[in-house]
Amino acid sequence: MSFKFKPKPTIDREATEQELKNIKESEQMLKEEKKLPPTSQMVRDLAITHWRSLKAFMRGKHVIVPQEIAQKRWDECIRCDRLLYDEINPDTDKKDGRCTECGCFMNVKTHYATAECPIGKWNKFEKK
Repeated sequence: MSFKFKPKPTIDREATEQELKNIKESEQMLKEEKKLPPTSQMVRDLAITHWRSLKAFMRGKHVIVPQEIAQKRWDECIRCDRLLYDEINPDTDKKDGRCTECGCFMNVKTHYATAECPIGKWNKFEKK
């Protein structure tokens, strides 16, 4: 078997200043890039939230929080550096905030009484 293209050996050389600068900039951009968690983790979190909501509903407890509580939760999310605000929610076709910790659309999750912030900024809603 013969190949038409044969790679030519390159000469070993030191990287130029520009190449080193580009490498450093690329590494910095990768460190700062916000990524969503794996799909399996997002599905797990969604399933847990819905399961807890179903149990609360069956016990006669609140499933949805009052609007004021949801707004306070959402305000916390907006100030959080882990919120990606450029993700499109497939249910609403609007740009919604998505958490890089749990992957949830937080403007929806903040309304669930049994939901809680994955980094502890707000907790489950317990009516007193």
